[in-house]
Amino acid sequence: MENILSLQECRFLVALYDQYSELACSKDYNCRPLLDYYTLRGVDSKSASSVCDITLRLKEKIETHLSTSELFVESFFVGCIWPGDSHIPHADNERREHRRWVPNHTPQRDYTGLAYLNDDFTGGELVFPDLDVVIAPKPGLLVGFPSNHKFAHAVPKVLSGKRYSLPIWFTVNSAKAMQV
Repeated sequence: MENILSLQECRFLVALYDQYSELACSKDYNCRPLLDYYTLRGVDSKSASSVCDITLRLKEKIETHLSTSELFVESFFVGCIWPGDSHIPHADNERREHRRWVPNHTPQRDYTGLAYLNDDFTGGELVFPDLDVVIAPKPGLLVGFPSNHKFAHAVPKVLSGKRYSLPIWFTVNSAKAMQV
């Protein structure tokens, strides 16, 4: 879904990451900080509320586009991948173990939403290797899909620039929704 976020919203989220990410405790697979809601709320509650509003709007788009039952936001963060960084093929709620897919540490994640915030980088596409799909990120693009192994995905190396995104995970179980 294109143009789901405005350029102004994309710039706002990038600026938040650049300003506050070093305060975050969570890191990605490349040891880059992940600006999560709770960190942001602790330093800028007004911006945290705005980001929550954005995620709820994206949740509605995912529900409609994928024709799901009601979803709840399980978690989200603003992330940045630097040159040389990548993510290996993975599923968001399963892992490979002895050639089988089994639940991972986040089995409650039913759907994934990836909102892209910029395109001034090279490499770093979203790749679904088993589906032969490659998506070039651009500001305002929202990609939604089930979090299971049928939608295993990867990010090849970012070659230049920084790739910013807003990953959001959704659950159908209200008891697993994040507390805001």
